[in-house]
Amino acid sequence: MTEKNIRRFQTALLLITNPIRSRIPFILSSVIPYVERNLYVVVQNPNFQSSSSSSSEKFFDREQQKERIRPMLYAIYKQLTSTKNPSVDILLHNVDSAIKSTNPIRLPRICEAVFADCSPSPGLYNYCRDHFYQLDQNFELRIIDEKETKEDQSIDKLPIFDNDLFNMKSTSQYNRGVLGGTFDRLHNGHKLLLTESALLCDEKIVIGVTDGVMIKNKVLAEVVEPINDRMSNVRSFVDLIRPSLYVHCEPIEDPCGPSATMADLNCIIVTDETQEGASQVNKERQENGLSQLAVHVIPMVPAENDNQDGDNKLSSTSLRRQRLGILLKPPLKSAESNQPYVIGLTGGIGSGKSSIARRLEKLGAAIINCHETYKVDTDVYKKIIATFGEEIVNPIDQSIDRKILGNKVFQSPDELKKLTDIVWPAILNLTKERIEYLFKEGKRIIVLDAAVLLEAQWTEAVNEIWIASIPPKEAIRRVVERDHLSSDEAKRRLSNQMSNQERFPYANVLLCTYWAESVTQKQVEHAWHLLLERINGDNPIF
Repeated sequence: MTEKNIRRFQTALLLITNPIRSRIPFILSSVIPYVERNLYVVVQNPNFQSSSSSSSEKFFDREQQKERIRPMLYAIYKQLTSTKNPSVDILLHNVDSAIKSTNPIRLPRICEAVFADCSPSPGLYNYCRDHFYQLDQNFELRIIDEKETKEDQSIDKLPIFDNDLFNMKSTSQYNRGVLGGTFDRLHNGHKLLLTESALLCDEKIVIGVTDGVMIKNKVLAEVVEPINDRMSNVRSFVDLIRPSLYVHCEPIEDPCGPSATMADLNCIIVTDETQEGASQVNKERQENGLSQLAVHVIPMVPAENDNQDGDNKLSSTSLRRQRLGILLKPPLKSAESNQPYVIGLTGGIGSGKSSIARRLEKLGAAIINCHETYKVDTDVYKKIIATFGEEIVNPIDQSIDRKILGNKVFQSPDELKKLTDIVWPAILNLTKERIEYLFKEGKRIIVLDAAVLLEAQWTEAVNEIWIASIPPKEAIRRVVERDHLSSDEAKRRLSNQMSNQERFPYANVLLCTYWAESVTQKQVEHAWHLLLERINGDNPIF
């Protein structure tokens, strides 16, 4: 195949007849550029010479098929670290029965092409036509020309673990397995875990999908897909690759889930990162009077080189990060050349909201800080002191000590409401005055730095809402370190605010300061440049 006059197919089938792991990088690099959407992989050793005669069709028994397919799983998914690739799914239909012209594989979608890694054969086209349903009537057959390629030394050996149930003479005793995960934005790491589980277990797999308290402290937990969507995606994927397998899927809010209580299970599938959890499962099963589960460990799929999470594995976090800085939904108000464009920047305590505001200011935005209403001798200043007492006044400069004030109001919702009833209307009035003043001074983009933007319903004053997010556990750590509070006090303050999940539906743009400052800077710059593009097109504002 050459690059000249390249034809790309929406959906294709890759037929691997010679499952040698070292050939996989070359095979995939020869096929991926020609496929846009879906690539289905079948590992099979067919006899092309007499496809019409079922007696001459060569096939392996179940254990032999597993032995051929299993090494291909990691070899294939290890090469597919980029989300830019088409969706690649390894079909396991031929583990349950031989592929025959009388028992063909039904492909999930109509395939426009078949790529095969074998030598050209007169019977190959007919073999494909007779043994696979859902091939396009005029499908194109392409042979992958290896041109005497030497073994690719770049591919690593298959990771070896003590707990590898495929090393047993037969896997039939491990026909009912259990596994768990978040399964957010199903990626190739999930696919490897689910495909190897489906290959190992011949009867059923039980899948616990984490939710609730299990995901609360994940980075960008508010962006995690809804539990019903994640469970549906898991079921659909397993049904696609091995339709004969029964799948039981349920949400879990504790580490063990159904694995500790289901009596008929005989194995647990984990990754090299989560295998310690298997010990806890077996401990609970023993306490419940149930049999111990054999443990099968699956390697993690490596991440792309440009993954900035400080993690060397493919993860849902890196996929959720792709939502940062971009416009998630249309602005509240469109840009007008004779009006300022106001960004309402908000976020919980410890979210890094103010540091984001400072970065935006350096990029050219004007900043309105809502703490200005606390200035000495303003009407609001006097009302706050009259309500909460002279002890909140700093004796050195007569300013309101916001830490002391915070200790008072965060102890009681009633006290907090007293403060907000005084401050919120005054802030909105001041904000409108400042916006008008800054626009007259030549500032087009104005950022309103307001922790209570949503609670106070100030959205009428802004064009977009930008939300700074941080996991609750990290927010508490920051507040304890910054304000010298106890962990319980920090938790209490956090609980008095909107949660990340409650804020997220309002977000036009989502930002997160969880990573290194350099990562935050790139994130803010990306959001800023996209902002300039959407409000001014190609014309620079400044």
